[in-house]
Amino acid sequence: MRILAPAIAYGLIALVSSSSSSAQSPAAAYEGTPADFMQISQLYSRYDFAIDNGDGDGWADTFTPDGVFRDPSWCAIGREMLVGVVGRDKQLGKDQEDFHMPSLGPIVYVDKDHATIHSTVVLVRKTGFGAVGGGIWISGTYDDRLVRVKGRWLFAYRQVHRPSDKPPVPCAREY
Repeated sequence: MRILAPAIAYGLIALVSSSSSSAQSPAAAYEGTPADFMQISQLYSRYDFAIDNGDGDGWADTFTPDGVFRDPSWCAIGREMLVGVVGRDKQLGKDQEDFHMPSLGPIVYVDKDHATIHSTVVLVRKTGFGAVGGGIWISGTYDDRLVRVKGRWLFAYRQVHRPSDKPPVPCAREY
């Protein structure tokens, strides 16, 4: 028994130390930080503000240089095509006519530099006294793939799901 007791003790020490070190393994899932959450929330805000106010350059800045925006009926890849979607007719206050109302969905961190998000979005047209034809214009969802580039979270791929009377178009970059 005297010979067996030290062997059991060493075995228990090895077991405890191996289980505690695996609990702190670098392979543990990345959960994001408050700074990640705030930066991603601001990414969504900058995206909406830019598109709602006709700022194509600002909107394209929310994407990676080779970012993709995929709508059911068209696809834009890369900065110049993204700028072309919104144009360069920046007008502060334009968002009083049409605006996006997204709801940031759950952020799923793939690792410290990649995340996915599924969220809802509603596009609204001006309503109220004297407004004709306003209200909900389009509703749908976004499936986003985000990547951290030089410390900043950006859209790498944004796919829109919404009702469309056209068949989906192929996109040169699929996810």
